Amino acid sequence: MCGRYYIEKGFDAKLDGLLRRTHVTRPSADPYQGDTRDVFPSDRSLIIHASYDIGGHVMTTAMRWGFTNPYGSGLLINARAETALEKKTFADSLLKRRCIIPASGFYEWDAHKARYRFRNPNHGLLLLAGFYREEEDGPHFIILTTEASDQMRPVHDRMPVMLGPKEIHPWIFDESHLEEFLTRPQRNLLMDQDEGQISMF
Repeated sequence: MCGRYYIEKGFDAKLDGLLRRTHVTRPSADPYQGDTRDVFPSDRSLIIHASYDIGGHVMTTAMRWGFTNPYGSGLLINARAETALEKKTFADSLLKRRCIIPASGFYEWDAHKARYRFRNPNHGLLLLAGFYREEEDGPHFIILTTEASDQMRPVHDRMPVMLGPKEIHPWIFDESHLEEFLTRPQRNLLMDQDEGQISMF
């Protein structure tokens, strides 16, 4: 699963550069510019998605992490890529409202509760695949997860589905590539433990 990700110093400049290169609109009223923090479920964070108008350009919006759970308390924060299209709660949003969650990296904990950070080895942002829906208090998003890479499996058996910058528009608009994105193996990342870097594959 992915239960927390983070935004670190330099995120804003990297994001602006990415958005310019990929022709994504960032509203000037964006409240998260310059923010450095851990992002928890129920927090609002910046998401890349298709515009709400018919024009179909790509833009950023602050959304809340987690769908309201129709079957109980708490939030649904992840969806399994292998089965999301079979779930009534997720299928319509995955087919019609795909989005991308930019992050500096994400955290995962092993069986001994040791915390690890996973980052882009090229020092760029991670682009996590997800989808969203409108709820009473505004849009909410979910992060898709898949089987962990060989590198990550000793820490956890799940990891986010990740995209490259050139895949922003195909992920959002082109349903014909959906199965490929959901089923392909994930690349390895730079892995750090809290007290320092321990492995890079």
